[in-house]
Amino acid sequence: MTPILFSTAEIVRFIIVLLRVSGIMILAPFFSNKSVPVYVRIAFSLMVSLVLAPALPLKALPAGLDLGNIAGLVASEILFGALLGFAAACVFSGFEFAGQVISSQLGFSIINMIDPQTQVESSVFSFLQNYICLLFFLLINGHHWFLLAVNESFVLLPVGGCHIQGPMIRQLIHFSAEILVIGVRIAGPVIAVSIITDVVMGVLGRAAPQVGVLVVGMPLKTLVGFGCLSFSFYFLPRYLEGIFSSLYRTLFSMVSAM
Repeated sequence: MTPILFSTAEIVRFIIVLLRVSGIMILAPFFSNKSVPVYVRIAFSLMVSLVLAPALPLKALPAGLDLGNIAGLVASEILFGALLGFAAACVFSGFEFAGQVISSQLGFSIINMIDPQTQVESSVFSFLQNYICLLFFLLINGHHWFLLAVNESFVLLPVGGCHIQGPMIRQLIHFSAEILVIGVRIAGPVIAVSIITDVVMGVLGRAAPQVGVLVVGMPLKTLVGFGCLSFSFYFLPRYLEGIFSSLYRTLFSMVSAM
């Protein structure tokens, strides 16, 4: 039986691809889910790297690697995947922020539960919004975008060529700002309805002091908020489609910007 032999260049190529994929496993939604055992994520990274490795030409590998070059190469390749994961994580953080705001408005902020994805306490509505976003993301095969971006990076991004420059810094700042924008847009209807309910109950309390505003106000506010939230779910898929379409363009534009 003829043994299967691998050259040194092929082993280096596999390690480089593995580093890029590992960066995605650190921050990217779904891939960085802590409820999935570590050994499963490691096995998945190895399998994906084995499939994608032939797409990286051997002539693209740097020549004369020494200890200093290898250290910089490892950091650069992991940084590439981590930046892609950070861009997507900001979108999901926006939905979690929206859930926090909704929970605060409807009086559910004191009810927290452990999120299996992050292993931290999260409000009920943050948990709900995050998983709705994740399910829609998987439904449109958004998790494939990261692997496609890695595959395209073999052509556009040289090995060890990932650097955080001016355009990339501006993009990172824009991603951080999107957390607030997405959160306010998602929670906006509930915020508006809650404010209107508070104003109406305040006027009613002044006009008819015998009405127990403190007793009736909070249940009414919760009921109206739930109704508004249920109605907003009808428009949520279209809004998610726009957000994820923008995320798709962003992931591939980041590959060129690096």
